[in-house]
Amino acid sequence: MNPPNKYTQPEYLKIVLIILLVAITTFLHFATQESQHYYHIVLRELYFLPILLAAFWFGLRGGLVSSLGISALYIPLVIMHWQAFSPEDLDKSLEIILLNVVALVMGVLSDREKKKEREKQEAILAMAGTIAHELNSPLQVVLGNSQFLQDDFEPESETYKELQTIIDNTKTIKQIVKKISFLDRFTLKEYAGDAKIVDIS
Repeated sequence: MNPPNKYTQPEYLKIVLIILLVAITTFLHFATQESQHYYHIVLRELYFLPILLAAFWFGLRGGLVSSLGISALYIPLVIMHWQAFSPEDLDKSLEIILLNVVALVMGVLSDREKKKEREKQEAILAMAGTIAHELNSPLQVVLGNSQFLQDDFEPESETYKELQTIIDNTKTIKQIVKKISFLDRFTLKEYAGDAKIVDIS
């Protein structure tokens, strides 16, 4: 996870959701009688949900923090009903191990996927910066020459107006190029049909 002061509001909401799921499941565990064996099995399996969400949203660190927190909450329940290492005790112990293994595996996979996405974004941004840099020089030439040629014509002439159209459009393109050169992240938006384009706004 990122440092706490760098969390966005949606990330805070995700953290609250994970904590609520863990708290509710733990409360139901302690409130359910030991004789209701099948209810305990279902509740144990519910612990996987916040772990999977934490690993998916926050990677390895999020998954492990969630699984270790759940383990710390669940172990007292196991100790309270310990039966000299009966098959039921073994099952609960293995469940705790499995919770942490799932958090580890899912966290690693999530981090790997996020790293690939980050590298892809960095490559696209580098390409966008290169294109913006290469376009800037010819655009400046077109703009300068068009403004220079305007001096040879009267403002009321058709040629002067056409040159002004070229100048206005070139300035618009320069603004777009400037936006591209300052991109530090991007999102995709729907375009024609099933196509998607980068949202430079």
